[in-house]
This record gives sequence, C-alpha cells and structure tokens, in this order.
Amino acid sequence: MIYVGLSGGIDSTYSLYLLKKFFSEVTAVFLILFDQKDICSLKCCNLEDVINITKKLNVKLEIIDFRENFRREIINNFISEYKNGRTPNPCVLCNEKIKFKLIIENSMKQNDYIATGHYARVQNINGNYCLLKGIDISKDQSYMLYRIDKNYLSKIIFPLGTYYKKEVINEVKKLNLYEKIPNESQDLCFLVDKKENFLKDILPEYKGDILHISGKKLGTHKGYYFYTIGQREGLNISWKEPLYVIDINPEKNILFVGERVYAMKNEFTVKSLNWLCEINKSSFNAKVKIRYKSKEIDCYVEKIDTQAKVKLKFNEFAITPGQSAVFYKDEIVLGGGIIDKVL
Repeated sequence: MIYVGLSGGIDSTYSLYLLKKFFSEVTAVFLILFDQKDICSLKCCNLEDVINITKKLNVKLEIIDFRENFRREIINNFISEYKNGRTPNPCVLCNEKIKFKLIIENSMKQNDYIATGHYARVQNINGNYCLLKGIDISKDQSYMLYRIDKNYLSKIIFPLGTYYKKEVINEVKKLNLYEKIPNESQDLCFLVDKKENFLKDILPEYKGDILHISGKKLGTHKGYYFYTIGQREGLNISWKEPLYVIDINPEKNILFVGERVYAMKNEFTVKSLNWLCEINKSSFNAKVKIRYKSKEIDCYVEKIDTQAKVKLKFNEFAITPGQSAVFYKDEIVLGGGIIDKVL
C-alpha cells in the first residue's frame, strides 16, 4: 500500500496519477489542518477538487482530521515564535510533525509507503537512505524537508523529484482532471489574509521604541512581533538612507534599525539540529541555505554539544533567528537546524 498526500494542487495530483501505475494498492490522503471554509477557496487545498480527482482516477480517499494537532504544533508555535522576536517557518515544522510523522505513525503498516508532491528525491546511497535536491532547482523543496526523521526516509517516495515543473503542468493539462488548473499557493496555507493581519487579530497592540543602532530614537512601533530582521517596509520613519530592522529585543520591546551594512553578518548559531547523514567530524565545510529561496553559501560548521556554530565565507543580508539553516554536500541534504543567535 502507498499513501499519497493529496491537496488538490497539480503536484500532488500528478504524483497520485504516476504512482497509480506502479502500485496495486493506492490511497489518497487529504489532511484537514484548519477550518476549510474561508481558506481553501483561496488556496490549492480544495476538498471538492480532491474528491473529484480521486473519483476520476478511481482511487480510495482517506480524510484525516488533524486540526487539533496542527493548532497545537504549528499555529501555536507560529504565534509563540513571533512573540519571542523570531521569524518561524511553519511549513518546515509541518512536514516534520504533521504531514509525514502523523500519517506514518497513525495509518501506515510495516510494508507501506508514503508519497507527496514535493520536488525532492530520496536515494539509497551505500546502504543509507538520503534526501537529495529535486532536479528542477528552481522548484527544489529539499530545504522544507530537512527536519523529517531520517528513519522515515526508506518509506518516502517523491515522484516529482526527477521532473521539471513545466513538464508536470503540461502533463496534468492532458489528463483533464480539472475544469480549471488551480493556481500555485504562495502563502502559508492557514492564512486567509496577510501574516500581519493574522497576528493583529491575536496579539495586542504593544507600542515601543524604534531606535537607530547608534541609540537615537527615530519613532514608535505598534508591536515588535509585526516585524522581521531585514524588513524595510512599514517602519514609518525618515532617515537620510534606507533603514532596515537589524535586531529585535522582545524583553525591552525595542526595534533596532540601521543601514543595510549593519544587517550584513557572517556568523550565527543553530539549535534543534536534525542530521540526515552521519557526520563523525566535529567540524566540516559545507554549503548552507539560510532561507527557502536563498542561494547556497559556502560555510564552515562547528558542532558544539547539541548546537552548531556557522561561519559563512561571505557576509549575508538579514540572517534571521527562527528561520532554518540547511546544510548541503553537492545534491545531498546533510541536515540542518533553527537559526538561534546572530553573532
């Protein structure tokens, strides 16, 4: 049996279509993660589409309600991280704690597999299952998957890892599974509106000082948790040069801002590490991505107890606590963790 995560978007749909050719027993799984009514009409997670697709492909559909788990593990963490002056990536956490973990632990038996429409690959290299980038580098999603338990990799299949997005779009159009091909979702799945509006509905206005890094007061903010490192828009302050958020102090309710040069850093620490490959050395050279769509950067990694210290070859703009740092060796994902402190 293979369980295929199906959102209604074209990537998971084409994955289901491909896997139906190779597995005699296929079950599509649709996860209810939040109240669907207001959100899914705007996103690519439409249950009506999912039902129609599974009927046309003659595939069994299993609908699982994980709303309580999603609220507890993902949304509460999202809010908590912003309250702590950090910028989280809930999609990374969802892949770790919800999409793979809960399906594997609740639905799958020993010889079952799970598949999703992510653009990534799993390969057995010298007896070890490794996570690799998808061949379509412009769509590669290995960054989002680095927190998966490495013991699960032997059970995971990514059918689109060897496909280019353009190929998938063209093939899906030929299948006539949709009245209209859905748009690709660009935002967080549980947000109806902008992130700032979501937070404003939950967190109170909490005015505080905006200080230049020299100590001069430049203005007042309405809540430090509405900002992120490197942000320029929404500061409502005037200065002779463009200013960016350089640091956030939740305890004192202060936003520190400065010129771009002050947001250029090359050292940081990483916590909550998850290694997908066995690394016996206490230090090593690798490449690292510090946000999903960023370029890879040469770095030196030093493992210190349960954390790591990372030094980049060059300064990088807006290294952001709460985001993930994911380490690569060529195409292979070594592992990664959450950026903790910028040094």
